[in-house]
Amino acid sequence: MENIGNGVWMETLRQIFGNSTHLKLLLLFYNDNTYFDNITGLTKKLGKSHVTVRKVVNDLVRAGVLKELDIGKSRVVMLNTDSPCTKAVFQFLSEIKKIEEEKRKETPKERLFKMY
Repeated sequence: MENIGNGVWMETLRQIFGNSTHLKLLLLFYNDNTYFDNITGLTKKLGKSHVTVRKVVNDLVRAGVLKELDIGKSRVVMLNTDSPCTKAVFQFLSEIKKIEEEKRKETPKERLFKMY
């Protein structure tokens, strides 16, 4: 599987959400909000079964985060950028990333003093 999310902030997200397919799919679109693919392409990208990816896509479509469109003979999955839910989820992801980046900038001494 391609590395969809990396960095220290990803560990925080995994601690919150687990290492779920839902999170991996969200991060795929978070990292490239213009990305689109069909279910077969997503299964390859995520390294998951067709059934698993279909279920996750259905969940995120129902939540309003993703949408499916017919383009020619293909049905593609893409980000629903107009959804308030998408905006809220992506704002949350951005905030977690920002918090973790700030933590990394602190010196060990600063981290120690924050603990007490």
